[in-house]
Amino acid sequence: MTRKSIALRSRGFADAVERKGPVYRLIIILPIPLAFLIALWSEPISGSLWRGGILLLLGELLRIWSAGYLSGFHLSLQESKPVTWGPYGLVRNPGSWGTFLLGLGVTVMSAWWPAYVLLICMVVIGTRYVIPVEETLLQMQFGEAYTVYRQAVPSYLPGWRNFLRWLKEGRGVREHAHRFRGREAWRAEGSTLMFLVGVIAAMVIQWLF
Repeated sequence: MTRKSIALRSRGFADAVERKGPVYRLIIILPIPLAFLIALWSEPISGSLWRGGILLLLGELLRIWSAGYLSGFHLSLQESKPVTWGPYGLVRNPGSWGTFLLGLGVTVMSAWWPAYVLLICMVVIGTRYVIPVEETLLQMQFGEAYTVYRQAVPSYLPGWRNFLRWLKEGRGVREHAHRFRGREAWRAEGSTLMFLVGVIAAMVIQWLF
């Protein structure tokens, strides 16, 4: 589950999510059993473990960065202010990039080729179904402010002009409410970190024995 979906639920959107039916609910929890399945069937070697570990670290750092700015992101939309700072000023779905890197890290660590097929399937489902659902709910909540945000900020890949604007304008942010909140980030990512520890431990055991 992405940080956006968790935040949406906490803001009273559970009913809207439920109306999407069991398919949506299944998809957002499916990566958890799949990751453990991959870990149990993995064939890791020392090289795959450290390469995948680097990807896991990068992915989790990106998710923590995104989670720390999420409340400020929502506050800016509520106040109809442009989002030009933090990861949400660069792309609309930074947490999804972090999640992708986590999935890629688990896949690389496993050294098990079917894991790559599963990863591709989850990426397609996420970009074609899960993220559009979440952006629809954000549109419902923030209305015109989110429409303006969608027009100004790309979904996944920033162009060089967008990147330069982000570097220039993001430096001018001084409001405390819009700054990184480390405590919120760690609280949001605590369950993910415990999950990753379990997956890594399972793969290390596979490697040792």
